[in-house]
Amino acid sequence: MATTATALNAAVKKLVFKLIMYLSFFSLQEMPFSLTPNTQFFCALQPHNEAMQVLLTALKMGEGFIKVTGEVGTGKTLLCRKLLNSLAGDVVVAYLPNPYLP
Repeated sequence: MATTATALNAAVKKLVFKLIMYLSFFSLQEMPFSLTPNTQFFCALQPHNEAMQVLLTALKMGEGFIKVTGEVGTGKTLLCRKLLNSLAGDVVVAYLPNPYLP
């Protein structure tokens, strides 16, 4: 048991060192990637603006369900979080980040 804890501590120390080195090398104040996307890093490219306009129009038209699809890493989650942050308080939302049902 102690060997496992020692190995885990060594792995954590190595990871922390790499993270600090990464931040220092690129002169970053915080990690640019995390499990929950930070909407402050939203880069409004044309496809993202178009998708946001489609989402906002669908909401204004009273669409019941809106599905956002795309390749991995194209900004779907970030776009949805940006949309959620921009909505008024009287909007009821159900966000399903992984709608897979077995």
